[in-house]
Amino acid sequence: ADASPPPPARLSGRGEKLARIAAGERYEIQPFAPGDPDFSIFPFKLWQRLQNKYWRDARPELLDYGSAGGYLPLRRAIADYLRVSRAVRVTTDQVLITAGTQQSLSLSAQLLADAGDLAWVEDPCYWGARRVFEAHDLALRAIPVDAEGMNPQAGDWATDPRLIYLTPSHQYPKSVVMSLSRRRLLLDLAARKQAWILEDDYDSEFRYTGRPLSSLQGLDAHDRVVYLGTFSKVLYPGIKIGYMVVPPALAGAFKSALYDLQRPGQMMLQAALADFIEQGYFATHIRKMRLLYGERRELLRKTLKPILGDAATISSEESGLHLAILLPPDCDDAELARRAADEGLSVRALSTYYLGAQPERGLVVGYAYVPPDKIAYYGRILGNVIKAGLRR
Repeated sequence: ADASPPPPARLSGRGEKLARIAAGERYEIQPFAPGDPDFSIFPFKLWQRLQNKYWRDARPELLDYGSAGGYLPLRRAIADYLRVSRAVRVTTDQVLITAGTQQSLSLSAQLLADAGDLAWVEDPCYWGARRVFEAHDLALRAIPVDAEGMNPQAGDWATDPRLIYLTPSHQYPKSVVMSLSRRRLLLDLAARKQAWILEDDYDSEFRYTGRPLSSLQGLDAHDRVVYLGTFSKVLYPGIKIGYMVVPPALAGAFKSALYDLQRPGQMMLQAALADFIEQGYFATHIRKMRLLYGERRELLRKTLKPILGDAATISSEESGLHLAILLPPDCDDAELARRAADEGLSVRALSTYYLGAQPERGLVVGYAYVPPDKIAYYGRILGNVIKAGLRR
């Protein structure tokens, strides 16, 4: 008998690529981890009470997969909230409940693009979006981000993107807010090239001064925008509930595909969330978080500035749950991130988010997770790590 060992298990070429590049994206929940909210301020007892209401009378329709598009009262509550808070032009029928932004991006890539189609992405770019587009075999074109957001260059205008992925409210990871003129420019481009804009309205709830700019979707006169949102930052990441607002002409196809390919669920959770929004608790919670996170942001900036001086530039946009610290081009930001990790801090190297050949150097620093009485303490540790690294 042939005693030779069986051949090793083999992934597809695409699977090998995804497994290889995704391995470096894991990190521990520690101080300054980008994107993590403060779990301790979530109203757990209220949330439990809202869920218990439905578990005490567990209706069959809430234990099943649910209807296409998600729990209707939640879709209605989201539509009402977006019309008021983000100037989104939306009806309940346009809202789909998903398992979060990753699923929303995947569904959009499946339905709006074919393998080999071109997707414009911000450079630097949210790594999760990049992974989704690569998983669907899309060709990526990195478009630089300046102080006003995505800034297509002369060579970019000659290409024909099928998808344009944006985080205009608070660019991840560079922490800039897209200007109104740039929003109008990209909407015009999408209309002329028949491209679809995927507007990831990341961190739009957390604007600390002034009124936020209108969503791209609300400015769009040609129905070329798919609007994406999530409850992972305003509630907690593990809730795994997000939503999409799709153009009316696409609503039927998206609902069918979501039901057939992803199989909805968590109707009990969706019902509790609908009550949380409709009864005003959601708006109250956001106001509380906005106040607390704004104070933490300002405290971190005040801690870092005297330590770093002119050696670094700290992002000044008054929004979001993270800030970017821009460093000199000869700095090894990956090494600085490793040194910070040795001190128990989970910052990210800005250069790792770039697809282009000339990445900027810096660190991406989240401040929402850190208790206010620890911000200055951990901020001094981080500032001294950076200062020591720049002297080398």
